[in-house]
Amino acid sequence: MRADILFLVQTGGGKRGVGRRLLLLLLIISLMTISARAAVNLLTNPGFETGTTTGWTGRGGSSLAASSAQVHTGSFSGLASNRTQTWEGPMQSLLGVMQNGKSYKISGWVRLQNADSNSIGLTVQQTDSGGTQYHSVEWLTGYDDQWVLLSGGFTLNVNGTLSVLDVYFEGPAAGVNFYLDDAEVVDTSGWKAEADARIEQIRKRDAQITVLNPQGHPLSGVQVQIDQIKHRFAFGSAINHNVSDPNYTQFFKDHFEWAVMENESKWYSNEPSQGQVDYNTADMIYNWCNANGIIMRGHCVYWCVDQYVQSWIKNLSYAPLPATSELRTAVENRMDSAVNHFKGKFVHWDINNEMLHSSFFQDRLGPNIRPWMFQEANSIDPNCLLFVNDYEVVSSGGYTSAYKVQIQDFINTGVPVHGVGAQCHFWGSDIEPYTVYDRLESLAQMGLPIWCTEYDFASTNVNIRADGLEKFYRTAFSHSAVGGILMWGFWEDSHWRGDCHIVDSNWSLNAAGIRYESLMDEWTTNDTNTTDFSGNVNFRGFHGTYEITLTVPGVITEVKTIELEPGATPAEFIFELNLGDHNFDISRSTIDGGGGLSTGGQYVLTATIGQADAAYSYESDYELLGGFWPGEPSCTVGFRLFARFAEYWLETGPDLPADLYADNVVDYLDLGVFVDEWLCYCPYDWPLK
Repeated sequence: MRADILFLVQTGGGKRGVGRRLLLLLLIISLMTISARAAVNLLTNPGFETGTTTGWTGRGGSSLAASSAQVHTGSFSGLASNRTQTWEGPMQSLLGVMQNGKSYKISGWVRLQNADSNSIGLTVQQTDSGGTQYHSVEWLTGYDDQWVLLSGGFTLNVNGTLSVLDVYFEGPAAGVNFYLDDAEVVDTSGWKAEADARIEQIRKRDAQITVLNPQGHPLSGVQVQIDQIKHRFAFGSAINHNVSDPNYTQFFKDHFEWAVMENESKWYSNEPSQGQVDYNTADMIYNWCNANGIIMRGHCVYWCVDQYVQSWIKNLSYAPLPATSELRTAVENRMDSAVNHFKGKFVHWDINNEMLHSSFFQDRLGPNIRPWMFQEANSIDPNCLLFVNDYEVVSSGGYTSAYKVQIQDFINTGVPVHGVGAQCHFWGSDIEPYTVYDRLESLAQMGLPIWCTEYDFASTNVNIRADGLEKFYRTAFSHSAVGGILMWGFWEDSHWRGDCHIVDSNWSLNAAGIRYESLMDEWTTNDTNTTDFSGNVNFRGFHGTYEITLTVPGVITEVKTIELEPGATPAEFIFELNLGDHNFDISRSTIDGGGGLSTGGQYVLTATIGQADAAYSYESDYELLGGFWPGEPSCTVGFRLFARFAEYWLETGPDLPADLYADNVVDYLDLGVFVDEWLCYCPYDWPLK
C-alpha cells in the first residue's frame, strides 16, 4: 500500500524561502520511495486477472477456467465445473511459500452458478511426516445471486517433512458449478501495526489549548494538565441485577462507560405473565447507571426466537396484518409500554433480536410486522437509534451476506434502521484479526454505524482468551464504521457461558482482564505541559471528554472541560485565566540574551523572562519585554540534519531525536516543524543534532 504524501509549504523570499523550496523538492523525491507496510498476497493470479488459470488447478477431476460472466472485482474470475465430488474445486499449492510456525489469513469470494444455495467451504490439505490433515478454514452457505466471503485463519505447524500444502475451495453438491474471485493468503504478523496506524488516523485528533489573560494577551508558563475522563468510542458491557453488589458496581464503574441490560429489559422479564408488567429491576439498573454517568443501550423490544417467547404469547390467536388478533394487540401493547417507559433513557434499541435465525412474529403476523416494529418505535422515540442485532455475522461469516441483504431490504423500503448490531460471540483457539476486519468492512458497505453489541471469547486457556480479546478490540477499534464494543458479561460468577470472563470470582483480574485494562490505558490520553510564549500547549489525543487543569503555582488553579471531537484540522480551545492582583517578588537576576539586571520589588507580571520570543506583559504599571535564547551558530538546520531526520521516518516510540512534534511518531507533523526551521540556527534544546 503506497503512502502518497502532499506537502503544501508557503514560502517567502530570501534564503529561507529558497531553502524551503529546495527541501520540498528533495522531500518529494525521497518520500516517493517510502511505503507503508502492507500484507502481501502469497497466491499466484489470485483474481484470475491474467485471463488464465495460471497458478491454479482443478482439484480431482474438476475443470477450472477463467470467466468474465460473473466477477467480484476486475474483469475475470475462476469458474469450477465438471465437479463429480463435493471436495473438488479450485486449488493452489503453497508448498515452499508458507513458513512453518507462522499464521495466515486465507480468504476468497465465491458465488454459485447453477444452484440457488449450497454449502461451500475453504480447506487446507497438509501432508507431512505425521500424515495428512485437512484444516477447515471456514464453511458457509453460497448463493447464485450474490458473492459471499470465505475467510479464516490458519497456522502452519509442520511435523517432520512437509510434502503437500494445498489451499482449495470445495463443498457444493456434485454437479454444482461455482465462481472464485479475489482469493488471498497473507501473513498476519503485521496486523497489529496496521491496526494501530488506522487507530492513529481515525480515533485521534490534534488540539491546541491557548491561555489568555482578561486583556487577551497570552499567558506563558501556565501548567496544563490534560486528563481524558470519557471516550467518544463506546467501551461497555452487559449489566444485570447484581447492581446490588458493591463489588460488582465498583468494577463496572472502573472499567466501562456504556451498559446494556442482559435480560432485564426483555419482554419475558418485563411481562412474564399477560398483563403483569414489571420494570422494577430494570429501573433499578437504569437508575444506578444514570447516577454514575453510564450511557445505556436498550435490548431488546422483541426477541423472535421461539424458545425465548413466553408461553402465554404462544397461546394467543393470530392472523397476518392488517387483520386484528390477540397477538397483534399484545405486540402493540409491548411497543407502547417498553419504548415509552425507556424513552429518553436508552439511546439505542435492538428492535427485533436475531431476525436472521428466527421469525416467530413474522410467521404469525406476516412480513409487514417487521417494518411496523421499527416505524412505531421511531414514532414513539425519534431520538433513539434503532438497530438490527444478530450473530454469525462477524465471529463467523455464515450469515454476513444474508445480513447485508436483510438490511438493504429494510433500507430500500424506508424502514428506519439506524445501526448494525453484530453480536461477536467467539469460540475456538484464536481470533483472526484480518478476517474480523474483512467482515466489518463488508458490513460497512451498508453505510450504517456498526456496534459490536455482545463480545465474548470462550477459551479455557486464559492467555489465549487475552490474546483474542486484544486482537478483536484492536481490530474493531481500528475500523472507522465501528462505534462501540460491549462485552456480554465480565464476572466469572455472572456470565451466560463459561470461560469468557475477564475477572475471577474473587474479583481478581485474570490475564484477559489485565489485557483489557492495558488497552484502555493505551487508548486514554493524559498529558502535562506548560504554555509557551504564545500561551499555547499542543497535544494529540483520543476523541472524547477531557478535564483541563490550568495552574499557576501558588496563585490559581482552574479546571475546564472540553470535547475533542473528530475533525480533519486541529481543534482549538481558548481559555481566559484571571490572575487578579497577585504580587510577584522578583529577585536580582540576569536575563540571558536580553541583557540588564532586574532588582527586587512588587511587580505584577504575566510573561516569562528568558523564554524564546517571550510575550509582553501588560499588568499593573509596568511593561516587560521578555528575553530570548539565541540559536546555536554551530548547528544549522540543513541537508545534513535532514539525512539524519529521514533515518527515523515513520518510527514510533518515546525519545526519538526526530520526533520534533513530540507525539511519539516521526511523520509529516515533525516534517512541518523541520521545514519551518530550514537554514536557520538550531533552536535551543533542538533534539536533532
